[in-house]
Amino acid sequence: MKNIEDNSMERTAELTPAESETLLRGHVWQQPENENLVCGAISSVIGARENQQDSCYMDIEPDGNSIGIVCDGMGGLKGGEIASQQAVCMFVEDFEQVRKTENNFYHFFCNEMIEIDDMVAGLTDERGELLSAGTTLVGVAIKNGFLQWISVGDSKIYVIRRDDMVCVTKEHNYLMLLNKQLEEGTIDEEEYAREVKRGAALISYLGMGNVNLMDANPNPLPLEDGDIVVLCSDGLYKALSDAQIYEIINKNADDLEAAVQELQMQAQISAGRVQDNTSIVVLSYRPNV
Repeated sequence: MKNIEDNSMERTAELTPAESETLLRGHVWQQPENENLVCGAISSVIGARENQQDSCYMDIEPDGNSIGIVCDGMGGLKGGEIASQQAVCMFVEDFEQVRKTENNFYHFFCNEMIEIDDMVAGLTDERGELLSAGTTLVGVAIKNGFLQWISVGDSKIYVIRRDDMVCVTKEHNYLMLLNKQLEEGTIDEEEYAREVKRGAALISYLGMGNVNLMDANPNPLPLEDGDIVVLCSDGLYKALSDAQIYEIINKNADDLEAAVQELQMQAQISAGRVQDNTSIVVLSYRPNV
């Protein structure tokens, strides 16, 4: 786990009434604490965009076994919205078939990404024409005190443990590829500088067809009391630094609803009129509460 060196918060401006109204077009919901292990909160906000292309989901069973998903769709008109919604629905439905019988979800997660990729790539509009839409996906499962995750695209998963916060996923974008090529010496600094402006372009997402780049942990991570898992679309981490995200969650560790509300508000303040759709799922493992 890496150390957080800069926990400073910056408040750049106050929200106007119109911006506050836009923010409130999203929702925040907190799962009641169960008798054993986990609590959580979820929020999805449209931001300054005309359409909401994010979809997210959270479920916490009475025994603490939990699931969280965030998808960030892309595509013209309602393509991204449909892609993200269908990806979440398929993931949840298929996960329900294995959540009670499996203790390691690695193979399920990886195979599910391939199946969802095929499904999204085949989505059609009312005229039967391909939507050419796609979506990122980050998903986690907590079972018996162990965490597993899957990621395709550039949405993120953070794990907070005491004073540290680590992003356990990579951004599957052109910048990742450029950095690898530069490190390996297959491109030089001049070519890197020419290409880096296109760095945010995704090189892996669901709906591209034949997806094979994904992040997953084959060995479940044992959770410790107080660990917090955060899933988010890029609307959050492009508006706030990791240090800001950490500080907001850390100071609201006992009230996750307040944490996601403040994250959404600060993201809107920071990004203002260019704020993207923003979805957040937060799960806290607390067996000793």
